[in-house]
Amino acid sequence: MSISLQRVCLVWLCALSAVACVPSGEQALLEEEDGAPLLAEQIESNCSRCGDKRERRAMRLDMIKYQILNQLGLKEAPNVTLKNLPHIPPLDTLLDHYAMQADAPHFVPGPEYGDDDDFYLSAEKVLTFLQPPPDPLELALGDQQLYFQLPSNLQQSQVQTSHLWIHLKPTRHTLHLNMTLYQVDRQPSGQIDFVQVKRKTLEKKNKHGHWVVFDVKKTLNHWLKHPSENHGFVLHATGADITDLLAISEENGESKKPFIETKVEKQKHRRTKRMIGLNCEENADEVRCCRYPLTVDFEEFGWDWIIAPKRYEANYCSGECPYVFLQKYPHTHLVQQANPQGSAGPCCAPRKMSSISMLYFDSDFNIIYGMLPGMVVDRCGCS
Repeated sequence: MSISLQRVCLVWLCALSAVACVPSGEQALLEEEDGAPLLAEQIESNCSRCGDKRERRAMRLDMIKYQILNQLGLKEAPNVTLKNLPHIPPLDTLLDHYAMQADAPHFVPGPEYGDDDDFYLSAEKVLTFLQPPPDPLELALGDQQLYFQLPSNLQQSQVQTSHLWIHLKPTRHTLHLNMTLYQVDRQPSGQIDFVQVKRKTLEKKNKHGHWVVFDVKKTLNHWLKHPSENHGFVLHATGADITDLLAISEENGESKKPFIETKVEKQKHRRTKRMIGLNCEENADEVRCCRYPLTVDFEEFGWDWIIAPKRYEANYCSGECPYVFLQKYPHTHLVQQANPQGSAGPCCAPRKMSSISMLYFDSDFNIIYGMLPGMVVDRCGCS
């Protein structure tokens, strides 16, 4: 479902209080459990009655929970209890660069969310970790099979770069190692072929361990277009037994498993026209439609699968939209006057929203970083 988030928020707030709310010039849609659309006009009552701030805060928090899971394509929150966060270079760089480990991180404002923008998360970086292969291969002694389950939300993305990171355990001697990475190709007849992807030669001291990086963009692009052909890689080495050098399991609570780092092209966002709106403090004695502060704390949700941010300022809208304030909205006022019983009243709802950056575990324990649209209410208004 790719619906304008402004319409979703507008309908959600009013639907929870069993009131009607139809944006001027368009019909807001809800979805029933069977997927059939339900017009907001079918809900009876006047939207101006949904103005209680405590109700609005609770509605907004519920909406955020629903919205995040929906936009990430998750049916329920992933269970990552006791899952250790790996200390790997790309992840450490992300956390440091975006200051996400801070208690109160300062985010660069995300792009505005317009009616034509995608409703779902725009992934920018994905860390996909080694998993047991669904079809284990019988390999020559010393070769290692590497399998990665690619996230489905990458299939429509334009891949910029993709690299396979492999960590070699520390050794007392200098490595003299020739490594070849193969793509596993399974023919319709069942025959298995190995297609060379990259080759590397290492002449390096290895007292503290070493990361080896392979460019796998071409292979990953192929697998994203043809997911059924993803049978993983095979790593072969001469000069040492590669299975003895690879860090496949967690040691001392620290994961150095092989992983694929994928960067995808950032999506361009359309800028929406700016509108004037009121900003109020929580204890303000204001009856008109206004934007109020609201901090969302994911730890209070029990959502340990969200790595960062742990909290952010979401804001919410509350207040009345009586017709005396509607000189700026002549269309809505004229419709109400022409059909007072058939039209819904104006509703205080988000009129401009922006994105936040999010780093999280998905259900397969991949780590995904991207922009989540429509998470911050920047401006409220009547419609």
